[in-house]
Amino acid sequence: MKRALMKHAPVALLLACALTSPQASALDRLSGVYRPVGDAAAGMPVGGELRVTAEGRGWLARFRGEGLALLPVTGLELAGLFPGVAPEAGLQCAVSPAFLLCSVAPGTRFEDKDFTSTTGYFTAVSDSGIFEMQRVD
Repeated sequence: MKRALMKHAPVALLLACALTSPQASALDRLSGVYRPVGDAAAGMPVGGELRVTAEGRGWLARFRGEGLALLPVTGLELAGLFPGVAPEAGLQCAVSPAFLLCSVAPGTRFEDKDFTSTTGYFTAVSDSGIFEMQRVD
């Protein structure tokens, strides 16, 4: 019996890791094509769309031909970045070295950032602030 359990232990371990690791495909609301709206759109070059596709355990963001990997942000990390956002808002984010891309219920208010997402999509850049995005696909 003990030998039979040990035989299946690697399979059980892999299954447990797969179920606990954040995955891009789990309720993927980030894959799509985006354009900034409002003040952020004024500084965007023509044809400057952000294209995001699921890749492996994260996403690939493409802007003007350049690719950048995005990785899922965990619930604990989201709570630290955006305190006070209720779970019902469905906040989902991915991070890269350059920016954060998020999906949330439209109308969600981020009190500590003095920002309300009207479209349900936004990017955050550490040195520039938060920018509302519109999904166009």
